[in-house]
Amino acid sequence: MRDDSARQATESEGPVLISVRELSKSFGANKVLREISLDIRAGEILVLLGPNGAGKSTFLNIIGGTLPASSGTMTLNGQRIDFDSYIAGAARANGIQRVFQELSTFANLTVGENLALTSHQRTATSRRELMRIARERLQVFPGNLIDVSAEVSELSVAERQMVEIARAMTEQGTRLVILDEPTSALSTHEAEQLADLVHRKADEGVAIIYVTHKLEEALKLAHRVVVLRDGQLHFDGDGRSLTHDQLLGLLGAAADQHHTAEPQTNSPVLQDLLTAQSLTGPRLHDICIHVGKGEIVGVAGLEGAGQRELLQTLFATRGRTSGAIRSLSEMAYVSGDRKREGLLPLWNVEDNVAISAAPRFSRFGFVDFSALKTTAQNWLSELGLSHRAGSQIVSLSGGNQQRALLCRALASEAPLLLLDDPTRGVDANAKASIYAILGNVRESGRSAILYSTEVAEFHQCDRVYVMARGHVVAELSGAEATEERIVQASFTNPSGASTPLNTMAAATDRSLFRSASLRRLIAWRSLPASILMIAMFALAFWQQPNALSTFGLELLLQASIPLAFAVVAQMLFLLGGDIDLGLGFAIGLANVLAATYLVDAPGLGLLALAGLVAGYVLLALIVELLGVSSVVATLGASFVWLGLGLMVRETPGGHSPEWLAAVAHVKLWPLPLACYVLIAVALLGLWICQGWGYSIRLRALGHNRRTYVSLGFSALAGRVTLYALAGSFAVLSGLLLTAATGAGNVHVASSFTLATIAAVVVGGASFAGGLVAPIGAVMAVVGISLITTNLGFLGISSEYSTAIGGLALITALSFRSISRSV
Repeated sequence: MRDDSARQATESEGPVLISVRELSKSFGANKVLREISLDIRAGEILVLLGPNGAGKSTFLNIIGGTLPASSGTMTLNGQRIDFDSYIAGAARANGIQRVFQELSTFANLTVGENLALTSHQRTATSRRELMRIARERLQVFPGNLIDVSAEVSELSVAERQMVEIARAMTEQGTRLVILDEPTSALSTHEAEQLADLVHRKADEGVAIIYVTHKLEEALKLAHRVVVLRDGQLHFDGDGRSLTHDQLLGLLGAAADQHHTAEPQTNSPVLQDLLTAQSLTGPRLHDICIHVGKGEIVGVAGLEGAGQRELLQTLFATRGRTSGAIRSLSEMAYVSGDRKREGLLPLWNVEDNVAISAAPRFSRFGFVDFSALKTTAQNWLSELGLSHRAGSQIVSLSGGNQQRALLCRALASEAPLLLLDDPTRGVDANAKASIYAILGNVRESGRSAILYSTEVAEFHQCDRVYVMARGHVVAELSGAEATEERIVQASFTNPSGASTPLNTMAAATDRSLFRSASLRRLIAWRSLPASILMIAMFALAFWQQPNALSTFGLELLLQASIPLAFAVVAQMLFLLGGDIDLGLGFAIGLANVLAATYLVDAPGLGLLALAGLVAGYVLLALIVELLGVSSVVATLGASFVWLGLGLMVRETPGGHSPEWLAAVAHVKLWPLPLACYVLIAVALLGLWICQGWGYSIRLRALGHNRRTYVSLGFSALAGRVTLYALAGSFAVLSGLLLTAATGAGNVHVASSFTLATIAAVVVGGASFAGGLVAPIGAVMAVVGISLITTNLGFLGISSEYSTAIGGLALITALSFRSISRSV
């Protein structure tokens, strides 16, 4: 259906930026989009509506270059798009920015690095400049308290959403911004700031596609409304003349569905399922609440006031009494951060739901899978997802994923549900069904604690606790819980939360500063490596006082130099989320090639070493293009490196070139050469991983390849870069071994593989990828090398050295795990 007056209105507002005609998309036999034809004009705010599963995300993925269309045409600035070559990078290059419903920030990067990642501006010359630019860009949300130097993992969902919005809205050359549920986690105040920003950008000529399930937002913002239903264009018309009930009708919902049921405030509360008295913890202060059987209790307040922390603290004490919390029942928790805390991404929808009910259908270790399947299907049918039971959970739209997580909580039959924004990203029909289910929950005697970013949601509640700055500042019951009173209470300044500057306040600030500094020290990723290195140096000095002399240091550290280069090679693999199980034999091959060819045929030797680096590039192609696991690829490569080394030199022999041997005997004042080399290796690794302009992308790739690709970056280019650099460091390690040993032996570095993995992890890296600590890795190398030396000083047989060294590493890693929980 097309509104003629709307066509005339929009056609006079700006030139056509994007035009699609007969656009369709199918996944196998499932046709998700059907012959969509519409224009998107510069300077207009186009609000895109539709039920979950209507095809909105698919349409946006085609516009944004992350999916090709099955048929139809699309023009951008009058130029026809070839879907075979139109990828996310091409869309961004043409000024199309997107804020995803499932946020695409990288948790391992700082806020400033996330903002710089997709910037077309020239990379900042310094970290300080990068952070300054980030602070300026975040001013699209005036008064925000986001620390641009903090890792995104430390931010709340709302803050991450603000960062992503700022990244898209402040990019130079932007012509179209796609905002997919941008206020799903924002407070009312932040949503108003975004609305102002959207209008300003539209006035500047930027086109906005705004996807929302909040009809009030649609009415407030829309120049034009487009509704998709069942993959088809159902409505395209002027949004300024529509009413709330008309929008509901267009979406296929009854006009009275937005009216919420009145809570049953007169029902007697027979028993408290949960009470909290004077509960204090991180961001929580003296919380006193209770939840009765058959009650729906709301927890309201501004974003970040402590609501999520309260739900998480309560869930941690489920079914038991713990300190200030007395809980008489099991609980089920629906996380507000479904991507990180809710979904089991490798499972289908039915299995994601069924897992919570498994304990109820288990007897003596045997599970009644038939009953489990029936329970899951019943709840999926209740929320309209039974037809997607066999689909992968990640293939669902964000709203349908949220419904699946609610199904999981309901299927557990826990007496108390903890609901963190359960209607986030769901359409009007789904909201109505969730409201009805909450009513059924109450009638069945089950209870719920509900937190929502939409104040209107609290009409479902019997009572509402309002939080501000970690305090409960109001308790509203029945008719008292109006939107006006909830918002008013949200801005309350809790007694004692903010006092004038005086001696007590200053003392408190100093205490908080000291405790925060101690926590930062304990949480320092490289702390175990530094403790290991210092402890090993202290032990060596205790046994041999001359160990810290220039000559003593030279002897202690000489063996660490080749291993330090090797550990940087392994660190580069872990930076990309991979692991190199063939590193030791690759270094051994480099050693054999150097000792065999560099003296008599240096050209051939250099060519052979370059071939080894090329072999690493080939591994990158195999891993990225063929999807082979890096573990499998590098394990297979280890046999190739070993075989080639044995072909070149079956037994140890050869000798080091004079120029290479001379490098090992260079003397520098006042420290031995080994100290300077280790410091240089650490700083070079730090520059590659953090100081280099490309390093932000490399860390982003290692942390989340899928999001990296969706932003238009080449995962192949990133992986080839990492593998080529790793191969180069492996060659350097082999050359240094040649200088140190004066001969070639393919087995000389066979222990390096496990030693480098241990050093990188003890130094602060994560096997998940994207998180490494070069300085910590080099410190760990020194500490590991000194373990063997100290065992020799102590007269302990070499037969025990490996076991004792392993125990030392386990201790260091255990300390790191403990420090994370402090």
